Amino acid sequence: MALTITDCRATTTSITIVFSEDVQNGVSTDPNSANNAADYTIFDSNSSVFSTPGHPSSAQVSFANPAQVDLTLPTSSLQEGDSVVIVLKNIGTAANPGTSGLAEDPLIVAVTVPGGGGTAGRITRDVEDAIAYPILTEQVGAQPTAPMTGMPGPGAGSIGQIASKAVTDVLGWRVNPSDPKGFVGALTQAFTLTEVEGHTEATWVPRTYAVQTDLGGGITGAQASLYTRAKEALDSSLPLLGGLYALDPEADPEYVKALREMARSQMTEIVKELGTAGGPSVLRVDTYFQILLGQNSQTPPPLTFEPDLVRGTLGSVRDTYGIFFLNNPFSNSVGDEQDITNFRVISDYMTSLLQSWTSNRQFFVVGPSTQQAFFGTQLVLISRQFSVIADTVNEVRFVLDSVFIGASERQTLLLTFPANTNTPPMFLEDILNEVVSFVSDEGPRLMRDGGRIAVTNNILPVVGTLQNLVELAHDPLNINQLPDGFRTVRVRNALDDLADQLQTLFNLSQQVGQQIPTPEEGGPLQVFNVVPDTVSRNPTSGVITPKSVLIAGSGFVQGVKVSFKPTAGTATGRAASVHVVSPNLLTLTPTFSATATFDVVVTNPGRPDVTLPRGITVQ
Repeated sequence: MALTITDCRATTTSITIVFSEDVQNGVSTDPNSANNAADYTIFDSNSSVFSTPGHPSSAQVSFANPAQVDLTLPTSSLQEGDSVVIVLKNIGTAANPGTSGLAEDPLIVAVTVPGGGGTAGRITRDVEDAIAYPILTEQVGAQPTAPMTGMPGPGAGSIGQIASKAVTDVLGWRVNPSDPKGFVGALTQAFTLTEVEGHTEATWVPRTYAVQTDLGGGITGAQASLYTRAKEALDSSLPLLGGLYALDPEADPEYVKALREMARSQMTEIVKELGTAGGPSVLRVDTYFQILLGQNSQTPPPLTFEPDLVRGTLGSVRDTYGIFFLNNPFSNSVGDEQDITNFRVISDYMTSLLQSWTSNRQFFVVGPSTQQAFFGTQLVLISRQFSVIADTVNEVRFVLDSVFIGASERQTLLLTFPANTNTPPMFLEDILNEVVSFVSDEGPRLMRDGGRIAVTNNILPVVGTLQNLVELAHDPLNINQLPDGFRTVRVRNALDDLADQLQTLFNLSQQVGQQIPTPEEGGPLQVFNVVPDTVSRNPTSGVITPKSVLIAGSGFVQGVKVSFKPTAGTATGRAASVHVVSPNLLTLTPTFSATATFDVVVTNPGRPDVTLPRGITVQ
């Protein structure tokens, strides 16, 4: 997966950067090593040290853990309240050293140093902003029409707004006049059609969210397997549950009926939750299994599968009805034993379903972006996030309106960025339009038509670029020349929220991405020879001559790794800047600690390695 920033914090003398995975930690002069200070560029317009873009040559780089880098800065480099832009480049991952692993290279992150003017100063500025700019309100719900006339009353919403809201609430689908396919899909999911005595009855299935169903997301993978099994178990169990009768003559009829209905409801809710588009609620499913069986996926092993020992509601049904098997004084006839058998069948269905849920539960826990997810299920979550981002952009525009930066002014408000970010100046409204265009049109289209390959090779780079663009817009180079309203807390918070939502979209998409498979991936990996097979090492400077070597073979793919293993002794070797020239040729820069003969080991991602014995000798 591409390397991203999960957290960034700053003080007046340090910057802490937390990566999404372990980063390369080599010599400080290695361009791909995370402890190379030249890979970090800092800009702070208020700093005496970093007021112009430049490398923090005096910064000390240290590792708190393999995924966290701490930059120690000169005293008084930053001030409380400063907005700091950090540009990262070339940084590789521990899993794939020698090449940049960044999602975007360069990768830009912005952070604010806590403090600034003290609490009193911040409160004063916030109060001044509240007084200087009005608090605007907008209609968020449809108003009823005026009585008797059939026309909207004072302050009421239009008939179109009311109808759109009603369609959204009923279908769980955002109204889109240009999307008839999405409407049909939402209609199919929202209503269940049943043939009853020669006519068709439609039953509404309430939805608790609105998604763009044209992405084609649904129930796939582990969820489809689990839901199919659960539905079959429920369909087989409910008739048996309805036919249970009490063998214990002292069973209270009210308790008998109540327990049966409780068990029916809990079993139905479990299956209903497992069929929720976008994945079931893990907490809800665990809770209902705990109520029904007295155990769930988090119960310490071993789980109880014996029907006579099951607890929860089913255990109460068994004990109240007197339909246990071992030493049952109420079982006298074949019919009585059939009653006990029916209960055991129900119990076996539910406990085996719990076992399946325990095995597949990991796929429904919202995890880190590096955790792989099923594409169909994840599409529903991505669809929701597209809608969230579109709404967030509208909120940014609404906030800008509230500080007197209207639509016309946004089209002429030019934002400039540090030269080292390689980002040209852009108008504020163009930035917002790019985000809306992507999440409303380009992103869903690519996700639907291009699949997993489009995620990695198109969607992720664009989302990363848009997120960096929004973060740069938070603190542009010319912020002091922009209208005062742009520097208010409400505007900065709205832009922060938009950047965070784009990061969430990046994380969700990253879990289902896939690289384009190359035709050579199916071929055998072979190593023929190394050119030259003998290199020289200067014992004083450690310089290797020649600086690079070639490896000839077949089946090389992107992400290939090369390592050197000494045939004797403790000398070490390392390969940097490994480049796939073609499926038959690699170039790399070697580093050796001492003279020796080395075996050359080449490994393709996810494949067994191949060794060329005594492939290179260092003199």
